[in-house]
Amino acid sequence: MQRFPEPVDLAGLPVGDLPGDQIRIGVEHLAKARIIFPELMQLVAPILAKQSRAVVSVFGGSGVGKSEVGALLAYGLNASGIGAYVLSGDNYPHRIPQVNDAERLRVFRAGGLRGLSGAAIPSELPGLQASGVDADPQQAEALPWLRRYQDYGRRALASYLGGEAEIDFDELNNILADFHAGAATLLLKRMGRTPDQLWRDRVDVTATQVIVLEWTHGNSAFLQGVDVPILLYSTPSETLEHRRSRARDTGVDSAFTAMVLELEQGQLLDAARRAALVVANHGELLNPADFVAELPGAGPMLNLYPDSLGVDLAQVANFVEHPEVAGAFESVYLLPTVFNSDLDRGFSVVDYDLNAELVKADDLTRLGAAGLDLKLDFVLNHASMQSPQFRDLLANGQNSSFRDFFIDWNEFWDGHGQLTEAGYIQPDAPMIQQMFFRKPGLPLLMVSFADGTQRPYWNTFYQEVIDRDGAPRYLGQVDLNVDSELVWDYYAQTLDLLAGYGARIVRLDAFAYVDKRPGARNFLNEPGTWELLAKVKRMADVRGLILLPEIHSSYAEGVHRKLSDLGFLTYDFFLPGLLLDALESADATTLKRWICELSEQKLATVNMLGCHDGIPLLDLRGFLPEERIDSLSRTIVGRGGKVKDLHGATDVYYQVNATYFSALGESEAKLLLARAIQLFVPGKPQVWYLDLFAGINDHGAVARAGEGGHKEINRTNLSAEEVAAGLERPVVKAQLELLRLRNSFAAFGFDAECEVGVTALNRLVVTWRNRGATARLDADLAAVRFTIETVDAAGVVRYYR
Repeated sequence: MQRFPEPVDLAGLPVGDLPGDQIRIGVEHLAKARIIFPELMQLVAPILAKQSRAVVSVFGGSGVGKSEVGALLAYGLNASGIGAYVLSGDNYPHRIPQVNDAERLRVFRAGGLRGLSGAAIPSELPGLQASGVDADPQQAEALPWLRRYQDYGRRALASYLGGEAEIDFDELNNILADFHAGAATLLLKRMGRTPDQLWRDRVDVTATQVIVLEWTHGNSAFLQGVDVPILLYSTPSETLEHRRSRARDTGVDSAFTAMVLELEQGQLLDAARRAALVVANHGELLNPADFVAELPGAGPMLNLYPDSLGVDLAQVANFVEHPEVAGAFESVYLLPTVFNSDLDRGFSVVDYDLNAELVKADDLTRLGAAGLDLKLDFVLNHASMQSPQFRDLLANGQNSSFRDFFIDWNEFWDGHGQLTEAGYIQPDAPMIQQMFFRKPGLPLLMVSFADGTQRPYWNTFYQEVIDRDGAPRYLGQVDLNVDSELVWDYYAQTLDLLAGYGARIVRLDAFAYVDKRPGARNFLNEPGTWELLAKVKRMADVRGLILLPEIHSSYAEGVHRKLSDLGFLTYDFFLPGLLLDALESADATTLKRWICELSEQKLATVNMLGCHDGIPLLDLRGFLPEERIDSLSRTIVGRGGKVKDLHGATDVYYQVNATYFSALGESEAKLLLARAIQLFVPGKPQVWYLDLFAGINDHGAVARAGEGGHKEINRTNLSAEEVAAGLERPVVKAQLELLRLRNSFAAFGFDAECEVGVTALNRLVVTWRNRGATARLDADLAAVRFTIETVDAAGVVRYYR
């Protein structure tokens, strides 16, 4: 490895281009450069061999030495014959520092006032603001209303800090793109601390092979073009101490400054996992994988509608409080009929208020008292056509305050197609050649306004127009326009509601359809989808919410790995099919490979057998051969399952609808074995209520639902009497015993060690170790039986089945 070339004259080193920035290179910066440089040269060499230019970012909090280390690395590159230029990211906020500090405070206070909306402004607030203590949490101890003000202000500030409203990412991204494209010169911005220190210089980069970008936000999700991100890690106390020492910022000891530093620290930790190198303040190289995203507990999660086990959520609370069930679950996932909705069994949300017919706030309190945290849904792509926003649009047309809340089809495609006689633009063929469609025809809905005019709006999913005495009534889901600030306000308000209900995990439904651009596939657009997710994640982080993006894609596409790399919890949609394949063939080979991959790559997942949405199979493309996937599909259909025909192409749909019990041939022994294996696979096990009760395919429900009712095969509501009878069944009792073991035994967890044994094809041996405890599953797929042996920290041995 190439050693760092020691500089002779520290004072003569080229430094960043921030006006007035004074850097003082010390021994601590040299120590970091000596550690980083050999690693950097190994990372940069293949990049330069492939694309001739590279961008290295040195990012971190204030006081870690970004400017100094960046200058030293640039010196080392230049001394090694690789031309380097130091670019300061602090040149690219929209506002000079003094004005930006004031804007941060304004954003915080405006957010705080939104939290107090509907009530008179407390008389104490002006005095608190004048004294600069309105962000001080100690003040809220005597003034309860101030806590809400601070919470809302904090959320607003989190959305501003390091985001596109604060920083001109477009300009910087264009500069890096031009550099990568081989530009001979770059027009670079200069921003000092006063209004007169703002200009641009054209810089010759013909001899520059590497830009070293030194900047707090050098690994932001909004930043494009960085090849090697390097984090200089420091604690919040170290950052604050440095701000005090340089004494160039006012109010460094204020509660507001402490809030800013805390939020920025959270952003840095989020970016740490995506770093190529991480260096601690004392100079040690750290593993980026150790900066794990915040995760929920890994205990089992019950999945159901609020009326799945009785008539309402109160009866679900009765169920989890039942002595036979208590202790089996850590979490509960309530599907979105918990909210006001009108179609698609909850996924056409009118608003996120609680559905008074099924749910009361006391029911949620009871679930919490039973030790269960909540997973709830947030549908990012669309809202119901009965939503208040869409109804306002229908009533007021172009004068509606929600005119931009939804996607006007003609405005979207303006300049990319021809207006038809029907009043909508038909996009040019190349513009939609790659576009993914969920239904026949263009995804639009012609809307008639109260004044008689018509406009088309984007509609990816279901739509129906009913004639009511000559006036249309619209049913379906209309897509949201994420280029509108109104939609982002709606997102923030929704996350506030979900957090208020006690949600720990929020499932992001249909997120892959949200980002839309002319000419794109408009399903999982890149980089737009990832930028949108990063923005939503930041909003969720400040509310203490963990996001679980939901998407079906093939194993070969690697979307599950991408989500994990970005710090998200992700779904294991591969396990249901792999487990069925293993049980049908009595061969655990591919299942073992998947468990090893989960463990080795430290993928944090939620796994399952069945769910409300069917059994995913086409996700397995790239992991299982096509003929085995087809065989699994035929087997499930042969046992009464249903496959949706996606406008004439069944082979592009991702799921087969059946209960997992029916998919297993209604074998109780196979169901128990499948459950035992699921509980020993890495991840948080999610349990569909009907699988717990060994439910069979409900063909009557499919018939009653009519066209498109295939999913009802696995959504049968059980009465209180059926639940009581089910709890007496041995197959239900045995599953609950396994779930209690998984929920309570110390060997399991996201931080535990999982080992897969080398065995015969028909055997699967999985061992978990954590906190001095061990749990071992030995499953025989051919004989359809298993044993579990546990040894706790005290050496007590127990056996199960």
